[in-house]
Amino acid sequence: MSRSKFVVAFIAGFLAISGIAQAQQWNLAYGTSKDQVAFYNSTSPGFTEDAPYGPMSFRIVKDQLWVLDSVGGRVLGIGAKNEIKTEIKISGLPKNVLLEDFALVAGSSGNPETVWVADAAECVIRKLSLANGRELVKIGGNGSEPGKFLQVNQLEVDRGGRLYVGDIGRQLVAVFTPYGELVREMPCQRSGFAIDASGNLHMIDYRENYGHLHRTYSPKGQLLKTLHLGMSKFQNPRIWGVNGQGGLLVSFIPEEGFKGQLKLFEFAGDASVLRRSELAPGLSMNRFVVPSDRQLWLAVADFASAPAGQFSVKSIDWDVK
Repeated sequence: MSRSKFVVAFIAGFLAISGIAQAQQWNLAYGTSKDQVAFYNSTSPGFTEDAPYGPMSFRIVKDQLWVLDSVGGRVLGIGAKNEIKTEIKISGLPKNVLLEDFALVAGSSGNPETVWVADAAECVIRKLSLANGRELVKIGGNGSEPGKFLQVNQLEVDRGGRLYVGDIGRQLVAVFTPYGELVREMPCQRSGFAIDASGNLHMIDYRENYGHLHRTYSPKGQLLKTLHLGMSKFQNPRIWGVNGQGGLLVSFIPEEGFKGQLKLFEFAGDASVLRRSELAPGLSMNRFVVPSDRQLWLAVADFASAPAGQFSVKSIDWDVK
């Protein structure tokens, strides 16, 4: 269940933005029951990691929360009233399981029908039916050759069902068909990526003495445009999504270095800044903030203190500065 030091600078588990909206909130206790999420910390037998773990990722679809119970080896779908609607237990996982990220695939109704799940321990990605948990496709494995992975940290799916895999170990994004066939691999810095409604791929490159560049690629992998974001003194960008203008939602380590705060920016389609705020990250999570329509969602978690406390997801407002 070891994890690379490469992700420490930008992966966190708690987002603090002033002005929390009075809106939807989900809460899950820590534990091993069906309606709880598992954890791995200093209270766990044989704990050897340098950081505690719990749910590494979450998603919001309509009024439903989806949680990756990373240590428990499950995907959970949770309704608006905090009730478990879907529970998918993943079979064939290693003993040292740590599910890193997941991506939901919608059917014709717009509701999720299948899910891709990344297993960090074996560098394997599985596609499962949400109706019965049956494994449909299995890809990857540990390695540096095409179609293999060293450290998967992000999964995304476009409207056509193609899978995009971010591998920060090999520093690339790999694209697969809905059936698990490798389409292409593209170089990518450790900033993550986003897919827009047209299936375009958005990434950030950094150039010394120039700053950060927002590059957009077509579904066929062709470079469509490059925008200069600048912000050369900001470090370790992490892309969280793309808005309707084609602008990015990005967090950075500020120019004075990490002192408990990250900077969050929403850019317009011309790379101008629309909104900004600050993030106060805490314990380890992979995907701790999710944009959904006009809202932002945050995960609040303290895995070191589990089983005390709870894993929460709530909507937040921007704190414009």
